[in-house]
Amino acid sequence: MKFEKIFKVSFIIFLVISFFSVAAVQAKKPDSIIIALLGDLTGPYAPIVGPMAPGTEDAIRYVNDELGGINGVKIKLIIRDNTGKAALGLQQYAELIGMKPKPLFFGVPHTPTAEALRAKVLADDVLGFFPSSIEDIFPVGNTVGFYALYPSHAALFVKWLKEGWTKKRNPRVGIITWDTSYGRAILTPEFYDYAKKIGVDIVATELFGVRDVDITTQMVRIRSKKPDWLLTNCLSLSILKAVNELNMDVRLANSVGGGWGVVRLAPELHENCIDINSVASYDNLDHPGIRKILEYHKKYKRSLKEQTNFYIYGWQYVLMVHKVIQDAVAKVGWDNLDTAAIKKEMFSLTDWEPLDGVVRVTYTKKLPASPWMKIYRIRGGKLVPAEGRLGGGKWVQCPDMTPAKYR
Repeated sequence: MKFEKIFKVSFIIFLVISFFSVAAVQAKKPDSIIIALLGDLTGPYAPIVGPMAPGTEDAIRYVNDELGGINGVKIKLIIRDNTGKAALGLQQYAELIGMKPKPLFFGVPHTPTAEALRAKVLADDVLGFFPSSIEDIFPVGNTVGFYALYPSHAALFVKWLKEGWTKKRNPRVGIITWDTSYGRAILTPEFYDYAKKIGVDIVATELFGVRDVDITTQMVRIRSKKPDWLLTNCLSLSILKAVNELNMDVRLANSVGGGWGVVRLAPELHENCIDINSVASYDNLDHPGIRKILEYHKKYKRSLKEQTNFYIYGWQYVLMVHKVIQDAVAKVGWDNLDTAAIKKEMFSLTDWEPLDGVVRVTYTKKLPASPWMKIYRIRGGKLVPAEGRLGGGKWVQCPDMTPAKYR
């Protein structure tokens, strides 16, 4: 009898301790996880990056409604439009970082602003989901890239070009791009050295302003070098208009600035161009992740203009927040959750493919910019798998253009 009494008392004590332990952990849960989106939603970058705002909003609806939030905690979003002005973006960041509670994550789809904020998010102990210029990511701090480093996009294109080249001479490529930190992001010594190493001749490099309407002078100089291809890292429309006006027999390779939002403006000019992109194609209606995204497009009455790669980056942003916080909580609990615990999970994502591989993400401490991209050929206004060993619609790993000092 005495043993039974001791057992009963011990069991009751155990239940009481367990109850209060669970209650304590539950009490540590935040009311919500606040994330921010700060970028150019109505300025010159808007045709590319603007749809990231509705994409982020819709992904939050998906996570909160279909997945139950992050272990029951809802995600909330704050949006600021810097209209393409980095100075305004810095002011908006200062406002948001002064909030209580402050946003835990900052999505910044505007390279000049992101470059100015890389050191700040580290100092302010928050996390950044940024574009992928060298200055956005290095020195490694608290930021990860939407996709591969910009010069790695360019390197993947010249690799694809060289592998399919059948003429005895080297292929010739002329670069024409914006004179902004985004446009110039591919112009790194590592990229030029890589092209030379594999036997691709970069015969010209020309810059133009974001608002320049006439780029004939630059294009005439490029034409004199007789390039086989053009390469850019900006909105492609003005370049292809100049190609058409000058009757040049040349096609353009682009990365995220040449996706659906730009192609739809003039599909005939983009015919047979190449797009290096980090998302599954909207034109692959058999892809379950694309079907889910299009379901939300329809449900929330999104326009065709919002059906772009940056809309998908909004989903990538939110689904990453959901995953890394959930994984961190599983290891340290809500009571011990901090930026370091979340960053550890974020920097160890390996071949993560949310929504059945609508993106593929690998981040490491040395390279927190995912190397996985797809090569598309533009045909009839659609992005379809390019030909060749690196095409076929599969994920391919970009050559690593990390500067030597950061390796």
